[in-house]
Amino acid sequence: MTYAFIDTVLIVDGASTAAYLAPAFRAYGIRCVHVISSPDLPELYRNQFVATDYVRTIHHDGDLEHTLAQLRDLRIGAVLHGLDAALELADTLAERLDVAHRNPLASSAARRDKVLMNERVTRAGLRAPSQYSSRSADDVVGWVRALGQLPVVVKPSRSAGVTGVKICRSLGQVEAAARDVLATQSIYGQPNEDVIVQTYSEGQEYIVDSVSVDGRHKVVSLWEVHRDRSHAPRLDKMLVVDHTAPRFAALLGYARQVLDALDVRHGPTHLEIIDTAAGPTLVELNARLHGSLDPRLTTAVNGENHVSATVATVLNPERFADALNQRPVFNGFCGHVLLLSSRVGRLNKPFAWEAIEALPSFVGHKRWVKPGDTLSVTTDLKTALGTVGLYNATFEALLADCHRIRDIEARFFSDAEAVIQS
Repeated sequence: MTYAFIDTVLIVDGASTAAYLAPAFRAYGIRCVHVISSPDLPELYRNQFVATDYVRTIHHDGDLEHTLAQLRDLRIGAVLHGLDAALELADTLAERLDVAHRNPLASSAARRDKVLMNERVTRAGLRAPSQYSSRSADDVVGWVRALGQLPVVVKPSRSAGVTGVKICRSLGQVEAAARDVLATQSIYGQPNEDVIVQTYSEGQEYIVDSVSVDGRHKVVSLWEVHRDRSHAPRLDKMLVVDHTAPRFAALLGYARQVLDALDVRHGPTHLEIIDTAAGPTLVELNARLHGSLDPRLTTAVNGENHVSATVATVLNPERFADALNQRPVFNGFCGHVLLLSSRVGRLNKPFAWEAIEALPSFVGHKRWVKPGDTLSVTTDLKTALGTVGLYNATFEALLADCHRIRDIEARFFSDAEAVIQS
């Protein structure tokens, strides 16, 4: 096979973990061009764009032909995206630019819309929750009443960051959650036009980070996910586990079948799965890099990360088969912890960042709030204070620092002057 040199990579919405892509490609002399998918993209993401990482930035205003006209003079060899909302635009641009390694445009919507995703996985004979979708909260309540089974999960059809996702244990909670979804916008500032209700899956949750080339899938990291599942299933922490252990074989086999069912042929994905008593069950696929991660963590543990693995497949997809046969070596333990607000009001003091930084396992953090910002009780990524990346040689020490983070939060918010009423 003749090696194909890449000249330029197109990145749509290079935010969150995808912000690391352009600098990584530039280190190999590859140019990157940036397409911002919408003029209405929230400032939360716009503030993460680094214009100097790109040779050109294009603002997509909905006119596909106009955007393509601004790309035609570039020799684009790959298209990647950083946000769920950019998936279908990225797939369309890859198709129209005739990029060699791309996912089928015909199934693009099923890799984004949770209803279509679930239906496609079910048709493939794979385990997935029973579901119902509607633009009427009353119809959603009626479906749950007829189902006769609680709890259920209510969420937007194009959810992200668990925004709008609720675990409902009564019909009253179902109705309130459905009406809330239909009355609000997604984390990307898009209106929620319909709501999904699904049967609840009981078991341990995992996130499978992978990269794919020509329909073959390589697991990069497996995260054991811990959430508060009382109502809003907001993240508590997630810890990397050794995915080569035999006990994960069935889980990862199921993950590969889901990727096949959703036509994932190329690029990075992270797949959320519940390992139930009946076997692995789908939560959702996100056909992009795992968001808000510190790539240094898994690099320290097993020698690579979701960004480096993605860049490697673009640089040399022909060597991907060799990578599939390379067994990783694990050294140490790492995790991400979500920083939680327990109060409502205006942040009056800087959060206890210095205490976080003094933890023995501390590697890095993302600060999402500053004095003067309005806080809510954390229910999702949008209402969190930030994230903390941890690494330690022993699991016990890592877990101890996870507990210390909760103590730091509790001490900070016990100060009456830390948060004041607006």
